[in-house]
Amino acid sequence: MTRNLKFINLVLLGGEIEQKLKAAHKAGFDQVEIWREDIKDNFNIISSITKFSIEKGIGFTNLQVLRDCTGIPNEDHKKKREELRQFINLAQTIGCNAIQVLASTREDCLVDRVDDDLCWIASEAIKYKIKIMYEPIAWSSVDNTLPLAWERIKRLNQPNIGLVVDLFHIYALGGDAFQLDEIPRDRIYEVQLCDIAKKLPRDKKSLMNIARHERQLPGKGIIKIECFIDKLKSIGYKGPIGIEVFNDKLKCLSPYEVARQAWISLNSYWPS
Repeated sequence: MTRNLKFINLVLLGGEIEQKLKAAHKAGFDQVEIWREDIKDNFNIISSITKFSIEKGIGFTNLQVLRDCTGIPNEDHKKKREELRQFINLAQTIGCNAIQVLASTREDCLVDRVDDDLCWIASEAIKYKIKIMYEPIAWSSVDNTLPLAWERIKRLNQPNIGLVVDLFHIYALGGDAFQLDEIPRDRIYEVQLCDIAKKLPRDKKSLMNIARHERQLPGKGIIKIECFIDKLKSIGYKGPIGIEVFNDKLKCLSPYEVARQAWISLNSYWPS
């Protein structure tokens, strides 16, 4: 019986990228979410982490993160398409088969172009056997909830696009585990767990600040994580599940200690 692969987003850990990867592996994680900014255009780092990944058997859940690439105004259209190609090349180089794509947050997003742009992204990625993990975020201009994002993915019917389920963005807009009810389990490409210390504000600036600096490890806050876990198990979710926590204080600590805490936290909710 296959088990869910467990990952950590390296944004939680301080230190150099090689140290982060070693800390994740030592803690027990199967995979990591890795950021393009950590490795872009540095051949030595790319070579080092690729070698470590192969030797230790730790994989890459996805390469993060392609922003504002749908509904693109004319002046940025060519640049954003070239950026996708750069992501694909880098993903192939490190042996990663998925790219995370955020729903557009641009105020000038051209809503009537979103479908075409997302289809083009999927068609380019599938040439290289790469999946697109599409994430609705609370301050997106379009598709800011799981139901809205799923409606688009279902309508487009592209075989290599699935959803990122991020508890922060669900909770931020008052959502709950019932948002998963209509989504087939095989179209959920990953689940990102975190927690929140207090009720979230609704104004965009404050919400973004907490999202990027003050998330908590699961079990350290007020999100009813057990409800999401029960729902995922009830639908037989088989994909990756892990920790995505942006927290400035934790990032100042030893990456080995923080990775250990994250591993314990994840396994307290998903022990299998």
